[in-house]
Amino acid sequence: MSSDYLELRRRCHLVYDEYVQNYKSYLHLRGFGIHHDDWFFVKRGFIECWFAPGFHRFWQTWNPGIGYFTHRLYLWLIGIGYVGKRKRNLAIILTFLINGLIHNLVAMIILRRCSFPLPFTFFAMGLFTVIASALGEKLHFVRWPRIFHFVVNAGLIIFAFNFGFRMDDLLHRILFHI
Repeated sequence: MSSDYLELRRRCHLVYDEYVQNYKSYLHLRGFGIHHDDWFFVKRGFIECWFAPGFHRFWQTWNPGIGYFTHRLYLWLIGIGYVGKRKRNLAIILTFLINGLIHNLVAMIILRRCSFPLPFTFFAMGLFTVIASALGEKLHFVRWPRIFHFVVNAGLIIFAFNFGFRMDDLLHRILFHI
């Protein structure tokens, strides 16, 4: 084996080790800790999240696999150093919008249909997240009943999807009438 190949392999292992360490740190930050039980991740990341106090908290535990990459995108968008509240809010909305574009691209490839509801849907979810974060401190969502959290989180998801598909219909009407 050549020394170039061995050096490339060593660098790949270092990058992978750094990725694994960053992912474990992310999981710990989101309350997943170190568990070897897959059911714990399913329960925490796809069931318990619906009862999170505030829509912004819902997204912090929803789907830890995708959540890690969206968190990294968010960190990249805000950059390093002190960031004001406006820039953080814009980064949150842009993270959701980019995520919606990626989800939409996958859906268009699978469904073979040119449609754009998901960017609108995810944009709305980003707005709701920013609003919920601001209201969470003032309204003390943590003190409210868990069923309320479920109803609000599920309701906002349903509303965002409804908004996204209505906006997509409007976009199609505008484009086909021109």
